Amino acid sequence: MSKLKTISFYHTVRMALVLFLSVAWMPAAAAIRIMEDVDGDGRVDVEDVNLVINTIMEVAASNHQQALSDVNGDGRTDVEDVNLVINAILFHAVHEVRTGYDYVWNEHALPEIHIDVTEDEWNQLLDYYDADRLTKEYIKVGVRYVVGDEVTTFTEAGLRMRGNGSRRRPEGVTGEHHRSGYTVWHPTGFGLNFRKYHKDSEHTLQGVRKLHLRYFYHDPSYVREPFCYRLLSDYGVWLAPRDTYCRLWIHVLGDTWPAYYGVYAMLEPIDDEYLKMRKDAFGSADGYLWKCGQGIARLTASHDALFGVDNDENAYVLKTRIGELEQAKTQFKDFVSHLNTLGDEEFAQWIPTVCDVPLLLRTYAVVVAVGNWDDYWNNSNNYYLYFNTTSADHYQFFFIPYDLDNTLGSSRAVQAITDTGRQDPMHWGMDERNPLIARVLKIAHYRRLYVQYLKELVDAERGLMHYDASVRRIRAWHEMIAPHVPSVVDKDNVLADLPSKLGNMPLYRLLEDTPQWNYFRVRAAVIDSIPLPLVSEGP
Repeated sequence: MSKLKTISFYHTVRMALVLFLSVAWMPAAAAIRIMEDVDGDGRVDVEDVNLVINTIMEVAASNHQQALSDVNGDGRTDVEDVNLVINAILFHAVHEVRTGYDYVWNEHALPEIHIDVTEDEWNQLLDYYDADRLTKEYIKVGVRYVVGDEVTTFTEAGLRMRGNGSRRRPEGVTGEHHRSGYTVWHPTGFGLNFRKYHKDSEHTLQGVRKLHLRYFYHDPSYVREPFCYRLLSDYGVWLAPRDTYCRLWIHVLGDTWPAYYGVYAMLEPIDDEYLKMRKDAFGSADGYLWKCGQGIARLTASHDALFGVDNDENAYVLKTRIGELEQAKTQFKDFVSHLNTLGDEEFAQWIPTVCDVPLLLRTYAVVVAVGNWDDYWNNSNNYYLYFNTTSADHYQFFFIPYDLDNTLGSSRAVQAITDTGRQDPMHWGMDERNPLIARVLKIAHYRRLYVQYLKELVDAERGLMHYDASVRRIRAWHEMIAPHVPSVVDKDNVLADLPSKLGNMPLYRLLEDTPQWNYFRVRAAVIDSIPLPLVSEGP
């Protein structure tokens, strides 16, 4: 086949997959390799098609890749091999039925969310924002959730605004109500609650009660936060909330057309339902969940002013069993006291009794590898703590990171960090100010484990955060969402391989392969240079 025809065929395959196969994936058996799973990641999907086509086009095709791409085993790689992979995807698309959370958070689907709202309700939302930009008040809306030909309809659901720095008035200027035909729309974050007005099982989306809809506030690549949550999950951090893409429309009834808000991230809320979905791993879903942040959640002090229930400006906000604030505070204070007052030997004995330390370090290896400067260790921000009992002094705690958009080269000179790509992972943050991770890493075998995890993340064979695997993942996502990114709220918006405009390192790239400024290359070089500590070193 000529290169020109191959390229034409390549784009035809892309369009077919985007239009017809967005919900398809096929898990490979654990013990038997499926030949169509060319990249060996456990799924037969568009990335396998990419590899076969790249081999045909002789794009960096190693002998190993050529052998894998010869799906039918006839000694050559050609259109027949591409057809076999596509047919496998098609077959599974017909026969697979996804349910529950797997139906909602399916990374190969691009669902549509259509919100219908009366003008009075929409104006009420605008008034709520004008009175308090951090309002948590809901308005009543109708919702249609569309995946392919399947439509789920909710006649009465709750819609509210979400976000902190990313939150904006969704239309117009302060004091202005809806202006049909002259509307100036603004992107912002939203929350959907399907059970806000009807507390029954019918008012859920395959069992899902709530969705957080986040727009890509300062990420022109549209991949940073989804990449990080997927990386956590792929690395065995079961604490990671689920996250995928969707498309959002808002129709103020009476307007001729709905307003297309564009591609959003659809994120699993960290709440009591999140706990119930993981109760076996937690040991219990009946404990105390705390949202920790505002740049003051240091885990060094525990005076009462730091705690709250409804006020997100507190360092620690109780999100479950909110009627038991005093009891929850007593438990939290016990934890903070032990963390800060135990001597090194006592701490080394105590920490594994209250924490799955390997899970904590695996989690934090990802946080540091992706360069999340707005985290606990560096900036006292953006995490949840879950204590799995209500006992004052007998519990296990779990560290849950969130808000991972300031990552992958979106660098800021904040606290201990000047350049997130080149910052030493062993000295990521403010050790005295935010002591949890620093104290754990003083223990020799945990320090070694942490470095081992960092190195595994960037290892080429594991295909987690190595450049090649990362680029394949990002390009597959871009192919799926690129046609849908321009919207009425930002008509000129396009995907761009750039970091945040708010950052201090504008030259970082994710796809462009330059050793000096490709974030994956830079971070891997730093991590590879760390010597693996000897267990005998340190305390």
